[in-house]
Amino acid sequence: VVEETSEGIIITGGKQLATAAPISNETYVSLSATFTQRSDPKFVLAFSIPTNSSGMKILCREPVSIWSGSYGHPLGVPYDEQDSMLFFENVLVPWDRVFMLYDSEPLRRDFSAGINFTEWGNLCRIHERMKVMTTVATMIAESIGVLDYREVSAKIGEMVMYTEMWLHAMDGVEHGAHMEDSGVMALGSMTGMNIYFAQISARMVQILREVAGSGLIMQPSENDLASPELRPYLDRYLRGKGVDVEYKSRLYRLAHDLAVSSSGMRQEVYEYWHGGDPNRNRINLLRGFDQDATRSRIEDLISRPLAHG
Repeated sequence: VVEETSEGIIITGGKQLATAAPISNETYVSLSATFTQRSDPKFVLAFSIPTNSSGMKILCREPVSIWSGSYGHPLGVPYDEQDSMLFFENVLVPWDRVFMLYDSEPLRRDFSAGINFTEWGNLCRIHERMKVMTTVATMIAESIGVLDYREVSAKIGEMVMYTEMWLHAMDGVEHGAHMEDSGVMALGSMTGMNIYFAQISARMVQILREVAGSGLIMQPSENDLASPELRPYLDRYLRGKGVDVEYKSRLYRLAHDLAVSSSGMRQEVYEYWHGGDPNRNRINLLRGFDQDATRSRIEDLISRPLAHG
């Protein structure tokens, strides 16, 4: 915030990772949970304005996938989210569009109280992503005949473990739902969940790579499959266990878009950073973790007179 006027506040600065900004009518800007306790108040604000507001510019990244046939990039092409960065140069935000200014306590209270249904939707998205990665890894292992290998089953079992733990955590969030004094329904605590997924997302992608092997980078294209000269060799050497080359190559293309392609790598970076700096989040988690009762019991235990035999 560089100035206050009778009409509103004047802001200058940048906003990172404004997904889908170029096609949005309105843009909401706020602090992330990581920065709800900024020491400099001029950075503490939340507002919403039209995306074509005077003085506002949008920087778009290049697309992560290039169209190469109907199944060349089954995730990257149809589902690529356009990440953007917003620049504000003396942009006027009318007072009636300012939701928070200089004091982050309302936002911090909302995060801690669970009045954050957008984040709940994100937890549901993450659970579906975990299920998809686990199932694709299983189908890949089946298609190349290695599912019954002890080490392969153990690795996919690790993915199942993460997926089930996430489901149990979501059950806890639902079970903790309650009515606030204001009459607004709030969810239970989601503390630590995004930090946990930031840690295990890359691990699940790595397991998918290990199960799939080098086939992730060597699969025929649609043009290859349609080639009369190549097709006999593809049918002979690139088929799977009980599946033809078309099924196997399409399945591997899907795994490639999850674990190898630009789209997959963009998603991995997104999962790690979109909830804020994981290290700062862990520090905030520690600072807000109530250890008083446990500390009291431990101090009582170590303060007792030593027993003499």
